[in-house]
Amino acid sequence: MKKTSFIFILIFLSPLMELVRYPIIYSTNEPLFHAVIEVLFTFIILMSVILYLYHKILNKKIIDAFHNNHFNFRLVVIGIELLLLEVSFVLLTVNPHENFQTNLLNLIGYTNPKLQLLCIIASLTLSPIVVELFFRDLIQSYLKKNFNTKYAILLSSFIYGISHSLFSIISLAYYILAGVLLGKSREESNGIIAPIVLHCSWDILILLMLWIY
Repeated sequence: MKKTSFIFILIFLSPLMELVRYPIIYSTNEPLFHAVIEVLFTFIILMSVILYLYHKILNKKIIDAFHNNHFNFRLVVIGIELLLLEVSFVLLTVNPHENFQTNLLNLIGYTNPKLQLLCIIASLTLSPIVVELFFRDLIQSYLKKNFNTKYAILLSSFIYGISHSLFSIISLAYYILAGVLLGKSREESNGIIAPIVLHCSWDILILLMLWIY
């Protein structure tokens, strides 16, 4: 029963990880500084929650995820697979007749250029750390304790997909597949650095493709 409860808690918390790049309390008539403070405060809160869960359900320190990381050719292959997945995702979901600003609005949801820039900066810095620690290390490691590695990756990827897209089957499928590749990179590298780097690369490539496409 306790194992099931923890899984439901993790599923419930999973959508909240995206709040680190979306200042939802901020009003556009306030100084941008307030939005920056909100993002940083959210990052601190989410990291505190993750630290607590690490201790509570994994019984280990978060710093362990950054120790003994190793890199091999298989990670290069995963990176290429992730790149091809992302290219097909953008080609399938983005309207090529829209300009960059419109596509950015559809992606981020803010019309204010300063807020868009803040979201982009947070997406390339704070968000990958929070998201990968939560999904690829916390959830995946917890599930691996109760299932085998294959099912741990699949289940954590499904939770990742659901937390990112509930209303688009195409987006859901792509995020699940991206989660699988990121989960495999976690296992191949024995740490969280590779998934964080690949997550950053995913976000950078999306922005480049929106600009070029």
